Amino acid sequence: MNQQQIWADGDFAKVGAAQVIVGERLARAVDVHPGERVLDIAAGPGNAALAAARRGADVTATDFVEPLLAVAARRAEVEGLPLRTQVADAERLPFADAEFDVVLSTFGVIFAADQQRAADELLRVCRPGGRIGLTCWTPTGLIGSNQQVVGRYLPPPPGAARPLAWGTPERVRDLLGDRVSGLTVRLRETDMCGASAAERVEFNRTYMGPTRAAFARLDPATQEKLAIDLAADLERFNRATDGTLVAAAEYLEVVAVRA
Repeated sequence: MNQQQIWADGDFAKVGAAQVIVGERLARAVDVHPGERVLDIAAGPGNAALAAARRGADVTATDFVEPLLAVAARRAEVEGLPLRTQVADAERLPFADAEFDVVLSTFGVIFAADQQRAADELLRVCRPGGRIGLTCWTPTGLIGSNQQVVGRYLPPPPGAARPLAWGTPERVRDLLGDRVSGLTVRLRETDMCGASAAERVEFNRTYMGPTRAAFARLDPATQEKLAIDLAADLERFNRATDGTLVAAAEYLEVVAVRA
């Protein structure tokens, strides 16, 4: 199963619905202005794209999973927001050089297989003096810890993409290089919630494509062991004391100016 098929499996829109705040924070951090041309790369159900549209920007949302863009379009219609959607791969964007004033991606471009090519593309389509805003899961936070648990059952193959590498300032600076100025990196948190840690694991293995794919590679007995270990890992980050799950997931918020 390729990456496009993995992300199309399940229903990632249900996962993204709980992270609207991340897109709103990013649009504010990048200081999106009315009338600016904004591109949201790997937009999924459109959290960052809609946040920019609410600020009056001229927004295009892209993703390589068309049903997710359909969700973004429906959300825009309900809110009465203008939004263009276009199927596109983050590594091969169908736009001209310097076409956008602002380029955004919330937990999206980091999953591209060729990280440098994806970084080159988001830089290419941003005009000089324009802004780039990214959010990236950190390797030391909840998501990184969960991936380590999965890795004990299913070690990544040689040459596999390492999306959490984007979650370190050093890697971001390496990928963007001297093509940006005024780079600002900030640690933030967003909550992962569930009726319980076990319920959140079940939610992820039902709706989250990569999690579904990981479980599908294991026999039933090992699947249950993985589910128990993932729930225990979530509890490490859980601040709720009533049996529910309210766990802080750390991420890096990146804002840069195109040189």
